[in-house]
Amino acid sequence: MILFSLIGLSLNLTAQKLTVDNSDFFYQIAPVYGFKQSILSLTFDDGYITQFTVALPLLKERNIPATFYIITGNIDSVTKSIISNNISNDYELGSHTVTHADLVKIGIEDAKMELLDSHSFLHRNFGMNAGLTMSYPWGIYNSSIKQIVKGIYLAARSTDVGYNSFDKFDRYALKMQSFDKRTGTYRANPWIDFAIKNHLWLVEMIHGINNIGYSPIDSRVLIEHLDYIAKAKDKIWCSTISNVIKYMDESNNTEVKCELCTDSVFQFRINDFLDDSIYNQPLSFKIKVPSSWDSITVSDGIKFTTEYDNKSKFILFDAPPDNREITVRPKSISVPGKESGIRFIYMSSNPFHDYIKLTLEVLDQQDIDIVLCDINGRLLSHQKEKNAIGVINLNFDTFGVSTGVYFIRVNSSGGGKIIKKVVKI
Repeated sequence: MILFSLIGLSLNLTAQKLTVDNSDFFYQIAPVYGFKQSILSLTFDDGYITQFTVALPLLKERNIPATFYIITGNIDSVTKSIISNNISNDYELGSHTVTHADLVKIGIEDAKMELLDSHSFLHRNFGMNAGLTMSYPWGIYNSSIKQIVKGIYLAARSTDVGYNSFDKFDRYALKMQSFDKRTGTYRANPWIDFAIKNHLWLVEMIHGINNIGYSPIDSRVLIEHLDYIAKAKDKIWCSTISNVIKYMDESNNTEVKCELCTDSVFQFRINDFLDDSIYNQPLSFKIKVPSSWDSITVSDGIKFTTEYDNKSKFILFDAPPDNREITVRPKSISVPGKESGIRFIYMSSNPFHDYIKLTLEVLDQQDIDIVLCDINGRLLSHQKEKNAIGVINLNFDTFGVSTGVYFIRVNSSGGGKIIKKVVKI
C-alpha cells in the first residue's frame, strides 16, 4: 500500500494484478445485487393485521419484498395462522420485541429478555430466517441496548431519519424515511429518486393502514407508491433488511478461487465461509472472459447475460457463495486478433462517499501513470506502474477529502489515455 499525504489530506491507493495462469481471469462482485444503482427496503412495524391482509397482497402483486417487524406478544393463534398462510420467502419477519417496551427505561436485564424471547418466538414459529433483524420500539436505544442487540440480531432499524450509504452505515442503527397519515406520494416518491441518483440504501417505515394502527396511511397512497417503485425496479434492488445485510456480509467475506483457469475453460469456487443455513443470499458476479470465446456455457444451469465494454467481454450471473464449483467454457473459440493499449473495466458507485474502486486492463506491457486531481488540476495523488500488464485494481480512500468534483487520469507509455470524472457527496 502506498500512502499519500498532502496538506493534511490522507489518501490510500493500491494496485494489484489479478491475472491467473495467463488466462486473464478477472471477477467483480456487484456492490448491489443485480448491479442495481440503489437499494430499497420496505419495513412495516407492530404487526397490525392489515399489513398482512391489505399490504402483503399488494406487495405480492408487484413482486416487491418487505420486512415486517412484529410485536410477538400480540400474536395470537388467529394472527399466527394468517401470517403463516400468507407469508413467503420473499418477506421477512423481524422482531419489534415482545411488548413494545422502552428498552432503555426498563433496564438491561428486562431489555435482554424482550429481545431474546422475541427472537426465539419468531425462530420457533416461522423458521430459521425469521427473527434475524429487529427494530427499536419507539426508536429508543443507547449503546448498552445496541450491544445486546449485536449479540442476537444481524441488524437493527432505528427511527433516525436519513439514508444509508453502501460503504459506511451503522447496521445496528439503520436510518429510515417514515410514512405517517399525512405522507403522500408527492413526498414519498422523491425518496426513491434521491436514493437512485446518489447510490444509497433507502429504508422506509410504515405502521397502520386504512385507519387501523398507529398513524395509519390510506391504502391508495400505498398503491400509488408501490406502483412508482415497480417502475423503478430496473434501477433499485427491492429486498428485505436481512437479505441486504447478508449480501454485504457475503460480499465482504467471499473468496473466488480459480482451480483451473486456462484459455479454454474457467473452473472456480465461490465461498464466503459463513453459515449457509443463514447466509443464503445469492451474489451478483461479473467475470471477464476471452473475447474469442463463442457460445459460452455455465454449469449447473446458471443463467447469465453477456456484456461488452470497451471491447472487453463479460458474463454476468447470480450465484450463492456456498463453495460449489462453477465451470465456464466456450463451445468454440475464434482466432483472436492482437490487442494493445489500456481499457477501463469497472468503477464503483459514482457519486461516491469515501471510497473509489477502479479496475483497468493493460493489454500489452507498458508503463502506467495514475493521477487523482481536483477540478482546478491540483494534484491529490500520483502513482506509476512500471511494466504493467493484465488486470489492475485501484482503491482510493478519500476520507478527509471535501465534497466536490474530481478527476482520475490514466496515461500509458503506449499513448493510451482514460479520464474519469468522479463526484464526492
